[in-house]
Amino acid sequence: MDSTQDLSFAFLETHPVDAARILESIPPQDVAALLIEAPARLAAPVLRAMLPLHTARCLENLADDIASGLLRAMGPQAGVATLHYVPEARRNALLAQLPTALSLAFRLLLGYPEDTVGAWMNPRVLVMPADATAEAAVAQLRNEDLEEHRDGDAGIFVIGAAQQLLGQVRLRALMRAPADARLSKIMQKVKFTLPARTAIHTVEEHAGWNDHQVLAVVEREDHFVGALDRAMLARALERTRHIQSDTGYGDMVADMASGYWLGVASLIQLVVALLPVRRAQSTGAADEH
Repeated sequence: MDSTQDLSFAFLETHPVDAARILESIPPQDVAALLIEAPARLAAPVLRAMLPLHTARCLENLADDIASGLLRAMGPQAGVATLHYVPEARRNALLAQLPTALSLAFRLLLGYPEDTVGAWMNPRVLVMPADATAEAAVAQLRNEDLEEHRDGDAGIFVIGAAQQLLGQVRLRALMRAPADARLSKIMQKVKFTLPARTAIHTVEEHAGWNDHQVLAVVEREDHFVGALDRAMLARALERTRHIQSDTGYGDMVADMASGYWLGVASLIQLVVALLPVRRAQSTGAADEH
């Protein structure tokens, strides 16, 4: 690996938001050249920070296997925001390459307009039936990919036979409960919920955020479909405001010179010179999220 590429990867890792702003001003085909080489674990945070339209344009220049791998690393919320700008035929081809459970999560979110709560929720939080025992719940927690499927503030959501939301079990209560205790006996009622089809900007001041980092998302009759955390809400609102204030941005990008990869490296080196940068520890193209 040459020093320029090494420097670029270090910048992606340590300053993903700054890198996203730079890459948004670069022709998509040149960004795609970087994404082909960059490990997914470094590229994903940058792509999550980019505007979905720009990310979609970059994916257009990538083979299906690489594009789907990046979508997987980005996660359902950011991935779906991007797929809204991808033609349906290509979208279906990319979804077909995802693991079954993840593909279902993507398809669920794609069913909601991109400016709604449902499009930004996490549908893969931990859910268990009310008659499950505390022992079974703890075992399920151990089997889950905790970072991807749940949030510590959310704990476990408890549902009924018709998928209706019944309550929530906090992790502390779960760990203190007898092994044979039913979740229905140790759960708490959920005080705040968000309707899935509500416009995302209308829930910014919701009272539930005063006490919780994660709020349940429901359809009609309290049908549980996922959860929204404050960090994802902030990201959704930031993108909405950015898009609204970005009139004419596409024309500016179109005016950038093509064949600009050397320029990308120069820009990155310029910013790196102004910021403390830690050298990337792993730069193998085959790294996975």
